[in-house]
Amino acid sequence: MDADLFDKVPSERRYESVVRQVLALIAAGELAPGARLPAERDLAERLGVSRNVLREAIRVLEMRGIVRSRAGGGRHLRADNLAAALPTEGVILRLEESVIADILEARELLETQVVRLAATRAGEQARQAVLAACAGSDGDWSENVRFHLAVAAATGNFMLERMMRLQLDLLAGARPREHYPSPETAPALLAEHRAIAEAIAAGDPDAAEAALRHHLAHTRAATNTAAR
Repeated sequence: MDADLFDKVPSERRYESVVRQVLALIAAGELAPGARLPAERDLAERLGVSRNVLREAIRVLEMRGIVRSRAGGGRHLRADNLAAALPTEGVILRLEESVIADILEARELLETQVVRLAATRAGEQARQAVLAACAGSDGDWSENVRFHLAVAAATGNFMLERMMRLQLDLLAGARPREHYPSPETAPALLAEHRAIAEAIAAGDPDAAEAALRHHLAHTRAATNTAAR
């Protein structure tokens, strides 16, 4: 790899400058999908940043699904489902879509069990908290997070709540764009939240799981529409 590929970055928001430079190199075709990045010390020197700054930039790129770390194998650009001839924005967008698909798959595995536990375990206070969390009207991302965390909290298992927050944070970081692509989407998703909440309040785990699966299928479809 050409040692002159990477330029020194300005001091302000240094880790963000590193992220932008990596994306620009992808855009220019200088870094191809699947390419291995230089060793940490070497790359930090080329960029003129500290290794801590570089690690923060790598963390952001990993959260966005653009870089993967392999044990004993260094760091590579993610190559899943990519064609070398894709245009720049298409490459970055496809990388992001790939990691979003992974997160949504993990959410389905986790949340189907979470809602069942919530419907089985939740006491009156937790049930009321879940119902209150779906009483919003804006359908913005913060309301969505509040609802899903309330459901996780209703299980009485703090680790499930933390895992839920991690997945939602990753999803928000992977695509920091408009989460609901049309005016019609938000009311529909809010109604689905209410269906889940009502099933939990009724103590019906089967209905709660069915409502959640419908909701996640809609979420996946809405995400795919926003990506087009």
